[in-house]
This record gives sequence, structure tokens and C-alpha cells, in this order.
Amino acid sequence: MSKEIVNIIDPKLLSAGGVEIIRLSAEHERLRKEYGIPLSEIMHIDLNRTGVHLPNSEVRVGYRARFIATFNNPSEEKTWVALPVRSKTDTAYSVHDDALFFNDVRMGEIDTVQLDTCDVSYQRGSNLLNLNSRSRGNCGGCRACTHNYKDFYDKTVLRDQERLITGEQVRNFFNLKQQEGLNIAALKQIAVVTGLFGGEKAVVEHMKLIAGTAASEGFEGELMYFGCEVNDDEALRELAKLGNFALVYAIDNFTKRSEILTKRKSRITVETAKSTLNRARKLGIQTTFAYIAGIDPLKQLQSGFEFMSDSITRFPIVNVFQIQTQGQLDVMDPEAKSRVLH
Repeated sequence: MSKEIVNIIDPKLLSAGGVEIIRLSAEHERLRKEYGIPLSEIMHIDLNRTGVHLPNSEVRVGYRARFIATFNNPSEEKTWVALPVRSKTDTAYSVHDDALFFNDVRMGEIDTVQLDTCDVSYQRGSNLLNLNSRSRGNCGGCRACTHNYKDFYDKTVLRDQERLITGEQVRNFFNLKQQEGLNIAALKQIAVVTGLFGGEKAVVEHMKLIAGTAASEGFEGELMYFGCEVNDDEALRELAKLGNFALVYAIDNFTKRSEILTKRKSRITVETAKSTLNRARKLGIQTTFAYIAGIDPLKQLQSGFEFMSDSITRFPIVNVFQIQTQGQLDVMDPEAKSRVLH
């Protein structure tokens, strides 16, 4: 590992940066009562906020770990989890003895801990397939994203250098996935979750290619595009013709867009995003937006969600801001660092 990467990884990043770490179960209970949110949700938000300690060092501090968890609740549903790995200073959550713990309280069972890599494709549930068709590891410019910090990861993480552009590449990709045991016909959703297409025409042509190739293998589920490069009426009409289609508009944050987002993305206003979603919805496309909680002040978060609410057909995808670099910490809103609203 390079000297630069070692220097970037701070084992006390959160605590040294003023992020308050919850250490006591009584604090979770207080938050449950104050906000009327189930205790399990409070703990899951906090887990995503502070990450996990791995006493057996399966993954180095500063990188990300992924595993499947079966939480202690009546449904016992399996949840796919990906978290930053922290020192004990920065989190009270840990994974050991095949279980996830808050301090000494066992939250549920887990499977094998793995390094969370940036792959060409990855499963998000047993019937959901995500595609990084344009090599998301090459993305950059948005200060809230880990991929903006080019010295942070090395080739052990960045494994998405092979792009899916031509018809032959896409067909070979699906053939390989089937040889590995993936039943494409059984998938409920295929989502293209990367940007970097360079324009909406390229997005539309790629989605047509994915739709046709997957359909030839028996896929009848939902095709999703996660991004912000499609905004014109003609492009939306072409996507609507694909049938079972969903658009997730990558808004990320409502405020400070010119300061935080890459220049091309910052030019897209929240008003433009809403207009696109409204027009897509009228064409029969399922619509929602993606948002990162922890960048905007809460007041602007609330007003932004209220503004967008009548343009979407399903609940927004809300990600808790997971900090891995000082640059990300610098754009975190002060309110997100505190567990008490002032």
C-alpha cells in the first residue's frame, strides 16, 4: 500500500472531527422516545453513521466491509450491509464470533465478512443485480463521494475497470454471470447505477442494450436507471417504451450543490430534477430520487423532500452519509455530527 493511502486513513477520523459517538443503549432509547422512531431503526441509522469495528482485522480500518446480517427481529429477514471499518474510538459497533454487536449487546447473526470492492456488478439482495457499466471507480469531482479521493483506494478495491459498452461485452457479461450460477430470468430488478455516460443518448442506447440482452435470457423484471443524465422528453419517451422501467434521480443534496458536486452535476437544479421526474411519471415510468442524509441542514432537508414529494411514485432512496476521508468530513453538516438537535 502506498504511503499516501496510509496517510489518508485516520483511525480516529470521526471523533477527532467532532462527530459524536453514541456509547450507551440509554441514548438510543432516549432518541426513540424523542422522535417516535422504532429502536431498531435508530440503531440501524447509527450503525450506518459510525460504521463497524473488526477486532479480527478482516478488513483494514478506513476501508469498507460487507456482509449479510440476520437481525434479531420477528421477520428475521436477511439484510445486505456495507459499512466503513472503524477503530474502537470511532464506533461502539463490532463484528466477531459470527455476530454483530452494539457494545456487548448482540444485534444479530452475520455471514462472512468481506472487503467491499467496487465491481462491475454486484448483488443487492438475492434477486437484484446492480451494474457499474461505465466503471464507477473512474468517477470523480463530488466531494461527498469516496471515489473523488483518488489516492484512497488501491487495486484491491477498484475492480470495475472492465466497462460494459458494446453488445458483445454485455452478452459475454451475462453469459459469465449465468455460468457463475446467476438466474437472470429470476431477477426482479436490474439497475444501472453509474454515471459517466456523457449524455442522455448514450444512457438510452445502453438501457436498450441491457433490456434486449436480459430479455433474451428470460428477464421480465424491472429495469432501473440511477443517475441524472436523462432530462429531455424524447429520451424519457424512449425509456418508457422499454416497459417496466424506473428512474432514480441522483439528487444527493439540496444545498451547497456548486460547492460539493462536480461541475456538470451541480448545473442541474433541484427544479430540473423535479421536472424530469414529473414528466417521466406521466409517461408511466416509476420515479423517485436518491439523497444523502448528512450534508444539508435538517430544515433544508425537510423543505427539499416536501418540494419533491409530488413528483415521485415510490419512497426516496435515503443513504446515511458514511465518512471515510477528511474531505467528506469537511462537507458534513454540523447538525449531522451531533446526536442532539439544537
